[in-house]
Amino acid sequence: MNIPTADLRRLRFLLPLFLAGAASAQETGSTPAPAQKKEEITMVRILCVQSLTDEEQEVSLAKKSESGEWIMQGDIALRSPFIGPWMPAKPGTTHILEKKADAWLPLGSFEIPAGVRRTILILMPDATGKAYRVQTIDPAKLNFRKGKALIVNYSRLPAVVMLGKKSTKIAPGKQVVQDIVADEGGMYRLLIGHLGEGNRIIPCYDRYVSSREGTRKFILLFPDPDTGLRAMSLSEFGPFE
Repeated sequence: MNIPTADLRRLRFLLPLFLAGAASAQETGSTPAPAQKKEEITMVRILCVQSLTDEEQEVSLAKKSESGEWIMQGDIALRSPFIGPWMPAKPGTTHILEKKADAWLPLGSFEIPAGVRRTILILMPDATGKAYRVQTIDPAKLNFRKGKALIVNYSRLPAVVMLGKKSTKIAPGKQVVQDIVADEGGMYRLLIGHLGEGNRIIPCYDRYVSSREGTRKFILLFPDPDTGLRAMSLSEFGPFE
């Protein structure tokens, strides 16, 4: 391949500059370092249905290192019922701890998948009453946004929930997200019941409630020996995204 004379002259001029620049980079150590992977952080919010104590319970969120030491993530005081602030947590297994004398007592744990931006934790006592059972909810996956209600059926009865003019059936152990459509006065009918013989709705809770703009609502359904269902309704304020 023939290179024109003008190009050869240009190469003879540029080559010393290139070699000098490369030598300078080696001497000063200015070779760019490989980019470090940004550490993932998830924001978690705790909804405590019922705490393990009658008074406020001070707990900490922590991860366990490879050497078995606790790495603290944050502290929160639990009570019943309660929606806490957003707190940072890292993906993986996170533990709920309570300080007892000079030792940390585990009260439960939860798993945060990688790539999840926000997680809601629903806490309630387990069968022993000495630890928490934790349900994790990804609001983005459920499209749980402001103006909507997340309904979770913890009972063994098929439930029906009416918000305004729209009703939804929730099977035992299932959860659904439903829109809240209020009337012109900002009110809507909240009817909660379970299905009896012939799919007849047996109402357990029926009243008109106000719709709070800029909120989303939790409606948690539990078994009740008298009415069949007991409902807990809590409103959550943002930020949501």
